[in-house]
Amino acid sequence: MNAIIRREPYGSIFDQLFSDYFTRGNWPLTSRSEELPTSVLARMDVVDKGDRYLVTVDLPGVKKEDIRVTVEGARVSIAAESKSQTETKEGDKVLHTERYASSYARSFELPAEVTEEKADANYENGVLRLALPKRAHVEGRRLTIR
Repeated sequence: MNAIIRREPYGSIFDQLFSDYFTRGNWPLTSRSEELPTSVLARMDVVDKGDRYLVTVDLPGVKKEDIRVTVEGARVSIAAESKSQTETKEGDKVLHTERYASSYARSFELPAEVTEEKADANYENGVLRLALPKRAHVEGRRLTIR
């Protein structure tokens, strides 16, 4: 029986060497690049709805309590962590296991300042949604010189 071996044209030469070595003979190891996340850059959309900004950020595998969002004026910062853990039961014989930890961080400036007190965040199914109302534009006033 011929085995099909996954090749990555731009992967690490060391991953390829060790992957080839360990996958021959039905060895249960795989390339590290197959197990690790391909990207830790959180995908993000920002939409201007006139009176507010809607921000959508993909954070797959992240728990709600591991997300931090801060808003200061027009600057929005989003940080999150994701960890992979494997549980083993007593009596299990583990032949191979890999874990990873990823951190996401995005910081950006909006065209207008945000009313922090009315900002809202919702996280569901790996997607963070922010509703950021724009701060009312305040006209400067002219001072009378006495």
